[in-house]
Amino acid sequence: MKSSVSRVVAAVSVVVALGASAACSSGDGGGDADKGTKPPASAGPSKLEKAALAAGDVKGYKVEKPDESESGSGSGAEPGSSVGAPPAGKPSPAECAPLAAMLDVRTEGKAQGAEGKATGAEGKAAGAEGKATGHVSRILTPTDGKDFTTTRVGLSSHAASDAERTMADLRAAARSKKCSAFRIGEQRYIGVRSLPAPHKGDEAVSYKIAHRRGEFVMRDSVTVVRTGATLAVFDASNLYDPEGVQRDRDAEKDGTGGIGTPTADEDPKVAPVIVDAQLGKV
Repeated sequence: MKSSVSRVVAAVSVVVALGASAACSSGDGGGDADKGTKPPASAGPSKLEKAALAAGDVKGYKVEKPDESESGSGSGAEPGSSVGAPPAGKPSPAECAPLAAMLDVRTEGKAQGAEGKATGAEGKAAGAEGKATGHVSRILTPTDGKDFTTTRVGLSSHAASDAERTMADLRAAARSKKCSAFRIGEQRYIGVRSLPAPHKGDEAVSYKIAHRRGEFVMRDSVTVVRTGATLAVFDASNLYDPEGVQRDRDAEKDGTGGIGTPTADEDPKVAPVIVDAQLGKV
């Protein structure tokens, strides 16, 4: 009897040992499998943070993290800042909403809050950008003091189907005549036009868009590049200040130099060097 019991105990010990050995031998593989079952947001932000631009990555530009404390400042933001809270209200036409959504996704969670205010067609039109599982952004400004363009670069991770749908919605909206001017709540967007997109990533969409900010006009040139399930958004903006332009002209007449305020025909441009630097890290 003792011999029989001993054999049973021994057999159970072997099974337990083999189970423990299998668990240990799976090592990182088992850990990766577990990680894969977790919501993508758990790993997304850290990976995006590593891929985000840092000081020294783009020659001639200062790279900074956005000031999160000003992310909800909306119309109270400084005139030269492209940061603003997402406008509240229904988009009209609804299919144009993704164009503005790319401007509003400037800090993590902002799009989710905006999308939560919309329902039905408007909610869908807000774009898959609101479903991002991770988001980081950087602000780049030229160091030469002569260029007044501010470029905001955002990286966001998505489910593959959401990323592809976002690009399709953006492309359709940028090309639609209905979206040359549209409204979200009380905010009106104007001058929307599709631009030639760079041959980067899996696909890319570029467009220009503007909106009033008091007596100023904020102008944006936007390029969105999809690489797999990651979207890289490049938003170059400048401010058209009619009074500032007139002051520059008066200064020239007086023989003194103006500060070079962007004129009505000086749209901002996304610098290729910024696009290349960021995509090289994705």
